[in-house]
Amino acid sequence: MGEGRNVDRRSDWFRWTHDPDNISDGVVTADRPERGPGFLARYRADIRRAKRKLHLDAFRLGIEWSRIFPRPTTKAHTLRQLDRLANKRALRRYRAILGAIHRRGITPWVTINHYTLPSWLHDPIAARDAFAGVGADGPPPGGFGPRGWLDRRTVREFRKYAGYLAWKLGPLVNRWITLNEPMVVAVSGYVNLPGVIAGNFPPGAFNFPAAVSVVEHLAAANLAAYRAVHRRDRRAKVGFVHNMIAFTPQDPSDPDDVEGTAHANYLFNRLFIEAAIRGFRDRDLDGVIEAGERSRKRAGKADFIGVNYYFRGRVSGLDGSLTPTIPILDFLPSTFYRSQVSPDAPECPTRCSDFGNEIYPAGFRAVLRIAGRYGKPIYVTENGISDADDDLRPGFIRSHLRTLRQAMRAREARVRGYFHWSLVDNFEWAAGYTQKFGLFRFNPATLRRSPRPSAKLYGRIARSGRVP
Repeated sequence: MGEGRNVDRRSDWFRWTHDPDNISDGVVTADRPERGPGFLARYRADIRRAKRKLHLDAFRLGIEWSRIFPRPTTKAHTLRQLDRLANKRALRRYRAILGAIHRRGITPWVTINHYTLPSWLHDPIAARDAFAGVGADGPPPGGFGPRGWLDRRTVREFRKYAGYLAWKLGPLVNRWITLNEPMVVAVSGYVNLPGVIAGNFPPGAFNFPAAVSVVEHLAAANLAAYRAVHRRDRRAKVGFVHNMIAFTPQDPSDPDDVEGTAHANYLFNRLFIEAAIRGFRDRDLDGVIEAGERSRKRAGKADFIGVNYYFRGRVSGLDGSLTPTIPILDFLPSTFYRSQVSPDAPECPTRCSDFGNEIYPAGFRAVLRIAGRYGKPIYVTENGISDADDDLRPGFIRSHLRTLRQAMRAREARVRGYFHWSLVDNFEWAAGYTQKFGLFRFNPATLRRSPRPSAKLYGRIARSGRVP
């Protein structure tokens, strides 16, 4: 979201992280996104660092919707009309960044939407307050707005935005990512049950019908953006990025845990891929695709699948579903353990990251196997660990890359590339700057970067193509 004069105050996440009630209630930290690593002002050095120190040939970055369109586009219907509303200064900066990436011989991978929405599309505080009086299975409230991904009109505006980016930046980009982690947006935004699962994304609600509606709209948004980009450039490759969790039964001998694990895999790992690749819409979320839930026109709306993988989820099965809205939500997943941001969570059962996530390299192969079944090229778009002291990261890198190699040799997935998360310590959303994912740390006062020891290891692997 920028720092100094590069701050963007017009996104829903900016409002969410600056809200005094959210901060006092511990929904977000007191960290300010604008006090971050300052990539927009230092991108040339970061790109040079990626090439010279890490020997990278691909660079993933996101474009913030609210920077391109700080004002509503609802009344614009043509590219020329959109162009009159666009922030030309922001466009010039993104062109400059993409040009700098190309000059280093690196391929840019551009994410069209990485969580944030313009504030003219989503008022997260009004939404939070409206949901406060609604039960978990009640109809989503009305009387507030703008409603973000709850509103199907957001899909229409996203289509315009994606098409505009393809028009203006297409000559510099041939790898587009429509959405980053759509299931995380839905679950962390609309399934927040304190003490069980609480991602605390805006609007921090706990309402199953809203989560289902958001997933449906995000699937439609992927389809719309895929078509919009290809309308401008048929040669471009367009996909989406999907966070996947390695679900395993808490007790492998317990039938309820085993069945719950299968349902967790379906709802979180497979549901969105099924919609994008096969054109399936399981509207009643019963795990059964009926004739009216299949559409050839909706199928094939991804040229590749981006897989983000971090951790294991241990699943405890239940006697019945938590909600009639989702008949197969008959489980509880354990994905976060005791950490700085979750001091009251259970102790880690094995070895966990600073974020409280259980490290599980074998699960990497399991999720790649799931994604690989859809027949599309796979790119690992995020894989990393929060580890401030850099004690666990070297082993994490080695073990996960070895697992990746095993999956490739077994032809379980057509993996075509790998991105480590992340280059520099980043703003980790509701957790602020408490989590250190970067191969490089930065000094908050000077913004000077310094490498962690694992940066040298990763650079050696990228240069040689071998895992020591």
